[in-house]
Amino acid sequence: MSLPEVGKRLGVTGSMVGAIERATRVPKRQHVDKMEVLFATNGALLSFWKDTRLEGNVPEQLKSALSLERKSTQIREYQSIIFPGVVQTPDYARALVKARAPEATPDEIEEIVHARMIRLDALRERSVRMWFLVDEVVLTRTVGSAAVLVEQLSWVQELVENGTIRFQAIPLDGAPGLCAPYRVVDLGPRRQALYLEHAMGGEIVDSETTVREAYDLFSMMQGEALSTRSTLELISQIKEQRTA
Repeated sequence: MSLPEVGKRLGVTGSMVGAIERATRVPKRQHVDKMEVLFATNGALLSFWKDTRLEGNVPEQLKSALSLERKSTQIREYQSIIFPGVVQTPDYARALVKARAPEATPDEIEEIVHARMIRLDALRERSVRMWFLVDEVVLTRTVGSAAVLVEQLSWVQELVENGTIRFQAIPLDGAPGLCAPYRVVDLGPRRQALYLEHAMGGEIVDSETTVREAYDLFSMMQGEALSTRSTLELISQIKEQRTA
């Protein structure tokens, strides 16, 4: 079919179809659904479209982490500095992006924030099990403003209470992780990978020995952490202090 013929089927111009074909324009969901039927792609095209929407204007060094996340069945993540990206609120994420990329335009910032926000929905759709460990300082560090932090704490409470995530804090007088943030991702039966974060992004490690060591470390830190109930109580106390 010619570009105009395809465009007629989709309800757009032939030049628009050409732009989609060259990957200079991202089609709307309604057009993707029509192309699924037109080209009989059995969901493959829609899957690619969702991946594109998920990545958005994400820095190149983080795309491998998102690719790993999309294949996950379980995620265990430790964070020592900030709330894990997948559970951040828009305002919390926006404050972090502005601090990290002060030269970014408002549109670029919103693209990154949007890409971060829809990650949780994608994981929820696939019923991915998620465990998060954070050092207690994460719960008290102001990002953006006290109001932004309180909103972030409330959101984590909600996610824990509705069973979306498991979340534990390692108290200040407990043994901290003593390591950089990382996540262990289950990719299916007997297959795991490790994502190690650093200042410029991160790297994926699939060495069985290294992944096992990271998994064991996570289990050890869980032993030092507060229970989920105690963590929720701590969150409530911090919220009261910040709103007093």
